[in-house]
Amino acid sequence: MKLAGVVVTYNRKKELKKNLKAILEQTVLVDKYFIIDNHSSDNTYEELLQEGFLNNNIIEYIYLEENIGGAGGFYTGVKIAYEQGYDFICLMDDDGRPANNNTIEELLNSAQKLYKNNHKLMINSLVVGDDKETLSFSLGKKIRTVTSANKMKDKNNLIFNVINPFNGTLISKELIEEIGFPNKELFIKGDERDYNYRAKDAGAIIATVVTSKYFHPIPDLHEIKIFGKTFFGATETPWKEFYKARNITYIAKKRNKRYKKNILKQILLAIMFNNKKMETIKMIVKGYNQGKKGILGINRS
Repeated sequence: MKLAGVVVTYNRKKELKKNLKAILEQTVLVDKYFIIDNHSSDNTYEELLQEGFLNNNIIEYIYLEENIGGAGGFYTGVKIAYEQGYDFICLMDDDGRPANNNTIEELLNSAQKLYKNNHKLMINSLVVGDDKETLSFSLGKKIRTVTSANKMKDKNNLIFNVINPFNGTLISKELIEEIGFPNKELFIKGDERDYNYRAKDAGAIIATVVTSKYFHPIPDLHEIKIFGKTFFGATETPWKEFYKARNITYIAKKRNKRYKKNILKQILLAIMFNNKKMETIKMIVKGYNQGKKGILGINRS
């Protein structure tokens, strides 16, 4: 079965090169690796060409005419790989990379076994930080370390129904046939959550492969309490907080789920930890209102 990889990048040539080196050192190589460059302005193409990456037949570099965000980048990459007939597609962000030489092999082996029972797959590597023990993102409420993941895995090294897309995420063509491509109109923030929900709705196998390790920097999370419950989260630049608020609200409303608590959490994090408090809060409220109305796409105002 043919395997493609897709990495979306924007002005992160240093991290992208680490990703490419890790990909080319895998015990099982992808048949094609699509670099979707979101209109980088840091001479990414020139450096990749100079260092010989683009001379490798596995790598295909695609430069977009404008920055259409991570969601647009993954939409483009999945669409191209699907239309070229690949059976499995592995999705990665440019600030992450396979943590070991057998990351892809472990992921693909699990996919081929699971495929016998269900052709609709979305399975993930275990996403780890620098210390190789702490997970970059928790899997549910209880799994925050490699040790706890090993305790929760089944005999086939799988933890079902929890993943961290799009960080070493393998999807099957049959799943794409049913649910389509990632929603490019989300631009950034939440596109992976939306795709995960759609895969679950389609009856896909959702699982993390504990023996397949993928590196991603651990986000700087802050702890806050809302109504006596402890939550962890990050606060970012105002424009990113806008997209986060808009897209989470849009996705939750579409699925008839509560979303006001998420916005409250965002605002509290901004008040406590953001250096641009008022500007950030205004953008969160703006995003919330647009999400309720279903206004998507690039925010140009």
